[in-house]
Amino acid sequence: MRRARPRISPATVFFLLLSLALAIALYVKTRPVLAPAGPAAARSPSPPPRPRAPTLPAPTPPTPAPTTTAASAQEIPRAPRVAIVIDDLGNDAVATERIASWPYRVCGAVLPALPGSARAARELEESGKQVLLHLPMEPRQYPKMRPGPGVVLRSQNEEEIALTLESDLDSVPGAVGVSNHMGSAATADSRVMRAVVRVLARRGLFFLDSRTTGATVARDAAREERVPAVSRRIFLDDVATEPAVARQMAELVATARQEGFAVAIGHPYPATLAVLERELPKLGEQGVKLVPVGDLAR
Repeated sequence: MRRARPRISPATVFFLLLSLALAIALYVKTRPVLAPAGPAAARSPSPPPRPRAPTLPAPTPPTPAPTTTAASAQEIPRAPRVAIVIDDLGNDAVATERIASWPYRVCGAVLPALPGSARAARELEESGKQVLLHLPMEPRQYPKMRPGPGVVLRSQNEEEIALTLESDLDSVPGAVGVSNHMGSAATADSRVMRAVVRVLARRGLFFLDSRTTGATVARDAAREERVPAVSRRIFLDDVATEPAVARQMAELVATARQEGFAVAIGHPYPATLAVLERELPKLGEQGVKLVPVGDLAR
């Protein structure tokens, strides 16, 4: 007798088909997307994943070096500066040699057209001193008072003044600036001073106004021609004794402290040189810096 086969119910078929459909849908949804084959795929390959770098602790930033800002610069005061110029050199070889031997940055103003002018200028320059032409200029007492050879006079025209100054400069080799010798009349004359500073402008020199008169127009003329200039503040030896020169040195230091800088002019007198040899080493201890006068020309 044949055994009857079991029949599959419609419900079972339905659930089997449903399960198969769900499985196909799940596969389609989760399968990886493959890059298209062909030239486009070759041009744009998918980059391989980069290995993740290990996480390290952040380094401690270095302490920045201190910088000087405008505010901090204002908090550091500049040392007062002084410049000392010895006038009327070129006649006294012994005094010039003595000054040249100093290890201090004093300056020498050399008179022109003298037998010893060029030698004095070279000796001072070789010793590291700044050299100026000490330009003779007309005083109010002229011609009763004569400044010496190479003098600039108000009676000269502009060309004559320029030629005189050029010749004087040639007789003082190494001069980097010019100061006036006497000149109470000439430095008060705008025409004369314009002629002078135009030569300085061409040569790149500065002007030191000795201020032999309160009516000087030298600084104004220099400013018009854009020539650096500075004015004498202290005369060291109007009274050429050691006590008087020492008092003027103290006045120089006090003025520099009050105004920031000051220029002093002296002469190769024995008293002046003796006081300078005693006092120059003390300037640093007094908080004052000795500089060449050209450093103070503006």
